[in-house]
Amino acid sequence: MIRGLTGKVSDVGVAVEASSKLAPLTTAPASNDIDLKRMACWAMNYLIRTPRPELNYEPVFQCYPLRCPPVPAGHDVVVPCDTDARLNWEWYYMREISGSQAGWDVEAAFHRRMIEYVQADGTVLAPPGAYNEGDVHKVYSKADYHYHVWGATKILFALAEDFRRTHNAESKGTARRIMVRLKKLAVYPAPDRCYFPAGMGAMKADGTVVPNGWNKMPAPVIIALVNYYRATGDAEALAFAKAYAEGIMAGSQPDGVRFAADGNFTGGHSHATMHALWGMADLALVTGDERYTDFAKRAWDWMLSLGTGTGWFPATTPFHPTDETCLTSDMMSNAACIARGGHPEYFDFVERYLRNRISLLQFIMTPEFEAEYRKVNAAAGEEKIRAGLAELHKFEGGIQSYTGLDDYENSRLKGTYAGLAGCCTPEGMRAIYTAWNNTIDRLNASRLGPAGVYVNLSFGRTSPWGRVVPFLPDAGRLTVQAAVADTFFLRPPHWVPCDRVRAFVGQREVPPAWSGAYVRFDRRQPGDEMTITYPLIRFTHTPTGPWKEKMTPVVDLAFDWIGNTIVASRPAPEGTRLFTGKPRRLPNPPETSGKATP
Repeated sequence: MIRGLTGKVSDVGVAVEASSKLAPLTTAPASNDIDLKRMACWAMNYLIRTPRPELNYEPVFQCYPLRCPPVPAGHDVVVPCDTDARLNWEWYYMREISGSQAGWDVEAAFHRRMIEYVQADGTVLAPPGAYNEGDVHKVYSKADYHYHVWGATKILFALAEDFRRTHNAESKGTARRIMVRLKKLAVYPAPDRCYFPAGMGAMKADGTVVPNGWNKMPAPVIIALVNYYRATGDAEALAFAKAYAEGIMAGSQPDGVRFAADGNFTGGHSHATMHALWGMADLALVTGDERYTDFAKRAWDWMLSLGTGTGWFPATTPFHPTDETCLTSDMMSNAACIARGGHPEYFDFVERYLRNRISLLQFIMTPEFEAEYRKVNAAAGEEKIRAGLAELHKFEGGIQSYTGLDDYENSRLKGTYAGLAGCCTPEGMRAIYTAWNNTIDRLNASRLGPAGVYVNLSFGRTSPWGRVVPFLPDAGRLTVQAAVADTFFLRPPHWVPCDRVRAFVGQREVPPAWSGAYVRFDRRQPGDEMTITYPLIRFTHTPTGPWKEKMTPVVDLAFDWIGNTIVASRPAPEGTRLFTGKPRRLPNPPETSGKATP
């Protein structure tokens, strides 16, 4: 059974049989697959070069790569406590993956920028431009600043990341003040349930709501509280997280988003809702409460029914002609937590979205793009074109915001195209981290199985526990070289029948020892090579969803898959083809300056 796709699956067959003979890693051919570390290195280019020192290291929300100029001059009104607060996390994530030693001075200045929003009592004050992103010419004064609930949750999360990595007592103290101040905003209709009167929106100093369309959306406070709890062990934060989760499930916020028994939240903003539920899915892993997993899973499954299963989802429910990278990243984060909560097939959905959307949307200046830019902006003149292209080099490595069902231009639904919005780009980086972080991990006993090292995804990664080497797209082979003495669990894709999986220790084939969805290798020692091989399948997928009746003209769109990768789409797209038949391989990332250690 091939799960996680809408519509119909047909013509299932074997593309590559499972190998019965292996070459050791020292002589095996190199993989031509997606390189998560290289993606992170490119992302570092964006992180280092887009903050503007003359504006207190303010990054950019409004970037449209095909415009000339591509970004507005001066202050970007949407950035405060949104674009900057989202990017604040990604410094930790992208540096962890890439190992880059560049740009420490920029990173330090960027983190200082974020702390300036935090008042002595933990209040986070900022202008409300992010809540009014359509009004990009608005000028705000200090009198317009409000308690920024969204920004507070983001800064709390980042401070927990900083404390985890640096043990900086000041970060821990500031994080606790933000947590306590957030808790004072909460209304408790019962001792174990709470909500924010403004939802994820802004509040005035006197505690009244600033009316806005975002008020009905739940705040993403649970994931921040869980991250802070994991870093510090602060039990008050965990209790607060559980109370907010219970409030969402009970529909405690008046006029807030409501969830039906099947997870339906029609009328909600897709990203904002799934972003909040990610915290609930992660809370389940901390508390062991399956209700949280089940609630998030029902909403995830319903959201899936509105998309395609390829990583495309509508920006609002039940339909919107444009998708958002923010939402794809949320669906990946939720899927990873749901998988760890006892549904390991959801790891394949994480892999699909990274392969078939996120990796395809990382912005790189190609000769083809430059030619299109020159053509579109010919009337601007050579001087402005050169300036625009020079500016766009700073944005290389960012993840673009939108795509169509089968082409970059969104030709079939006529939705938004060619944006590097400051909300989506950092969330796309988070998607890279989600894939990297879940590829291999050392877990205690959980709903996945006994304690040990779990290899969940087929992406290359060298970790403290072992080196993961997949052989995609050429073969269904996953090899792990142990770096520690432990029991290892290797997961083949969920669509592989157990009796078609082969297991090897070194080059010696052994009977597969199954532990749930994983092949178990007991008592492995550093240097040992463990391998599973399996047949790579091919199949045709004809998706359905509310989007289909909105196409003009309506067509029976079909995707041809090999394993978890789309290799072709039919009929031929009108615009630039998304799916080329092979994984996207990036060029070498640019050299950056400032390689001083922190």
